[in-house]
Amino acid sequence: MHRYQNAFLFEAEDEVVSAEAKEGFIFTELKDTIFYPGGGGQPCDTGTIETASFSGEVVEAWKENDKVIHKIKAKKGSLKKGDKATLKLNRERREKLVRMHTGEHVLFKSLEINLGDVELDKINLSEDESSLFIKTKEATWDKLFKAEELVNKIISEDREIIEKEYKKEDAVRLGKLRIKADRIKSDTVRVVEIKDFDWSACAGTHAGSTGYIGSLVITGFNFVKGSWEIRFRTGNLESLFSMAAVARKSASLLKSDASEVPDLVRRLQDEAESYKEKFREMSSKLLEFSSEEKVKGITLVHNTVDDVEKKQLTDKAISLLKEKTIVCFVNRTGDKAAILLAASEDLKLNTPDLLNKVLSKFGGRGGGRDNFAMGAVDMKDSEKIIDELKKHI
Repeated sequence: MHRYQNAFLFEAEDEVVSAEAKEGFIFTELKDTIFYPGGGGQPCDTGTIETASFSGEVVEAWKENDKVIHKIKAKKGSLKKGDKATLKLNRERREKLVRMHTGEHVLFKSLEINLGDVELDKINLSEDESSLFIKTKEATWDKLFKAEELVNKIISEDREIIEKEYKKEDAVRLGKLRIKADRIKSDTVRVVEIKDFDWSACAGTHAGSTGYIGSLVITGFNFVKGSWEIRFRTGNLESLFSMAAVARKSASLLKSDASEVPDLVRRLQDEAESYKEKFREMSSKLLEFSSEEKVKGITLVHNTVDDVEKKQLTDKAISLLKEKTIVCFVNRTGDKAAILLAASEDLKLNTPDLLNKVLSKFGGRGGGRDNFAMGAVDMKDSEKIIDELKKHI
């Protein structure tokens, strides 16, 4: 085991193996560092390094082959090969990351038990809130709550955590280690066991028992690029009290019990979507009442509407295109206005170029091809678009 894998070794003596000054930093290799170099989703340690004539801040550490390189911002003096140095970790950062990493192991196994077929995609640990990315058929709050309950049960039992090195073939025989055998390049594997619960090949830093985690709260989840991102926090009761406060305030506003809030919110969402749909239908009908006028011998058809679907706008514009016709719709949505511009083929207009001439006046831009283009401007400029268009026809 490397010395930097000792989770609670926060200060130690060491020796400088090499030191190179470059770009305002000193890049240093140490004989037996205590700075974890990052890996497996866990960020590197930070801290300080001091010698008899030097002090500096270790802002980053990483592995290059078998070496750990330290990026140091000097405060005073210089560093050279052979210097005896005192290393001090940012203790608060290390302790938080130990809780997070240990909690992640318990959480993954709990998700595996409650969600069924789960494959680890990646891990992103940080001091305040971390993310576990998994591939599984479906994640729901009900299943995640059950996993969270199991996590905190394992934490409360203060189960022993054992770190042990195995020969590669023996580690593979242990079962699922969250890593494929062909990805293990060394002859030995460090396995982290949560007593009678989970076994995982891992090089990071972990607590001696699950009780050190304190607590784990799943703060949110969403589907990102083919994986479920499960966000969580550890050892932070403030998160629990904050969420409980939100639930109670929401229940008070809705004049209901806290347990009824999710169903009431879903009902309100359904009602809001129904109203939106009716609003879209009404707005699309307004397209039937577009204005029509002649500008330099060309028929200009235009209308300003609110929150109409793009397909409805496009279909209507195409249906209005006759000889020597330009159609312009201004569709106001949120704090922006989408501009659709279409021209009949007989005009042989470069429609994207025409639209950009109009939008450039308001700091907007668009794109398209041949006789069709779309762009956007800020809502405040939406009423000026048609007048500006007339100037460029």
